[in-house]
Amino acid sequence: MLAERARAAASTDLRERARYDVEARPFYLFGLLTAADVARFSGIDHVAAIEFGVAEGAGLRALSELAAKVTAVTGVRFTIYGFDTGAGLPPLVDVRDHPEIWQAGDFPTRDPEALSEHAKMVWGDIAETLPGFIAGLTPAMPVGFVSVDVDIYRSSVDCLTLFSGAKADCLLPVVPAYFDDTIGGPARIGSLFRNRWCGQLLAIDEFNQGASASRKIDTLRTLRYRRPFVDEPWLEQMYGLHVLDHPLRQPGATRPALSIGGHAAEDRMIWPL
Repeated sequence: MLAERARAAASTDLRERARYDVEARPFYLFGLLTAADVARFSGIDHVAAIEFGVAEGAGLRALSELAAKVTAVTGVRFTIYGFDTGAGLPPLVDVRDHPEIWQAGDFPTRDPEALSEHAKMVWGDIAETLPGFIAGLTPAMPVGFVSVDVDIYRSSVDCLTLFSGAKADCLLPVVPAYFDDTIGGPARIGSLFRNRWCGQLLAIDEFNQGASASRKIDTLRTLRYRRPFVDEPWLEQMYGLHVLDHPLRQPGATRPALSIGGHAAEDRMIWPL
């Protein structure tokens, strides 16, 4: 298996590199490739990819670089957005924000101007900046991939208003989403403090328990069965937003009926990753 990974690392086949986790941020490559595949399935050629929580910008630069590679393979274009205060974490409110791990001001952005080369930056408190962004979304460029790395409960709740507030056709019918702080780094003592009553896990649970029956966040159940390395921590950090009110997910024939064999052979139904 390690020999196969070494061969993948030397390969220029982007899907092979994704399958064997040879990129520094495999969750970004998987999320972008999956977004592109869902976009093509949906007849869309341009989507937005968003990173909530940019800090010094290493992840945002990787997201931009990987998006260009995915476009070259799939033909689906990406516009990258980054959301951050620029001044680090906002004030923590209560135990749900994990004050045993974080403090206000952690992770400031040292060189904010440099990040504009890689993405369209949205600076400020997400609770204040995201509503205007949502209002400006259009079906011509729906949201396709989201990374939520804002550390604290309060900000995670703010990020999830994107999923509840955007119009259905301004999102892909399923949006791959990476939640960095659901488990934390396995080698960090802070990972011991993660639980469903605080942080991102609480924000996700509350979102799913909310009033809307048409938007739900769930795990990607088939992900482990499609990869040779099934114990990578990031597999537990990947979720999908299911946009159950999306036009594509409503009843109504949009193609001729298929036989069992025809359905299996239909190129549109194949997920190549």
